[in-house]
Amino acid sequence: MTPARPRAVRPHRPTILVAGILVALIVAACGAATPTAAPAESSGAAASASASAPASGSPGSSPSDAAIGPSPTPWPGGVVEAIVILGKADLEIQKAGGDLGAAAASEDLEAMWGAADGLAALIEKLQGQVDRIRDYPESAAAARAYDAAFPDMLSGAKGIRDAITAKDAAAVSEAVAQLGRGTAAYAQARREIAPLVDRAILMQRVLVK
Repeated sequence: MTPARPRAVRPHRPTILVAGILVALIVAACGAATPTAAPAESSGAAASASASAPASGSPGSSPSDAAIGPSPTPWPGGVVEAIVILGKADLEIQKAGGDLGAAAASEDLEAMWGAADGLAALIEKLQGQVDRIRDYPESAAAARAYDAAFPDMLSGAKGIRDAITAKDAAAVSEAVAQLGRGTAAYAQARREIAPLVDRAILMQRVLVK
């Protein structure tokens, strides 16, 4: 059961200062990798970039289809859907990290609690999507990358929330450090999922035609 949100928590300055430094490292790690664009934007950019290139596909195919079209064997529908969901969620994860950093900077423990709780809930939901892509060869590497990142991110986010509730300064610092390790590993997951997202979106469009 999710612990109750702390009410009118008085910030413990040493806790906030230590956590603030560590959360700043997390935010920096979030921005270290090239962000995964939202699917609609990503596919539009890819189509625009390929529009200027000579068409090399079959007659009647658009340049973008020739450049980043679906693989000859379409992926299973569940894999396609999960990849699109994971791609979209990258922006949500970045926002959660930004919210956590802003809360630490303003020394607002209640806001830190809320941001950590929201991040934990998001990652718990995304783990189910990772399970959907785990056994498919095209997406197995991305699943492994998420597996290397999400456990520390989830434990760290829950740890921040629970340590704030318990007013445990040392536990807050440990949990933020764990979240930082998970976030650093998440950069590889972003690199793995990014090229799959455009292909998955194109496959979705083919399926609905």
